[in-house]
Amino acid sequence: MAGELLDPDVELFLTGEIRTRIAALAGAEFPAARGHVSNRRWTPPAASPAATPPAWQVIVRDDGINDIDLSLGDAGVGIVCLAGSQDNPGPAIRLAKLVKAIVKATPRVEPGNPVAAVLDFHGPYPVEEDSAYEQRYMTCSLAVVSQPL
Repeated sequence: MAGELLDPDVELFLTGEIRTRIAALAGAEFPAARGHVSNRRWTPPAASPAATPPAWQVIVRDDGINDIDLSLGDAGVGIVCLAGSQDNPGPAIRLAKLVKAIVKATPRVEPGNPVAAVLDFHGPYPVEEDSAYEQRYMTCSLAVVSQPL
């Protein structure tokens, strides 16, 4: 095929990056075995509705890519961090700061990495929600490179 380009799967890349880097950077505070990094909130499996929820969660949402040119796009991303509790917001604040640092460090040239630059970042902001977790929300805009089909 001549010239067809496929937008990158930003959610897939960022969830993998965040999962890997949290395990390497946070150690005992946010153990991978007790966390959930995905493009959706954790829900108990149908076969085990009483399953223990994760201690922390990071949810990455791809808000779409605006084409800048044929191979470069501006990807909007929303990220929710859930940890601690409303009476103990410290873990959510630390998790959100860690995730922000991880995402800001993603631009680099390596196979499978579509992120060329972080264009802007907003947050993390507290979110008032009736939840067992404390919640922080942030958005960013990433310059991403498309791949040939």
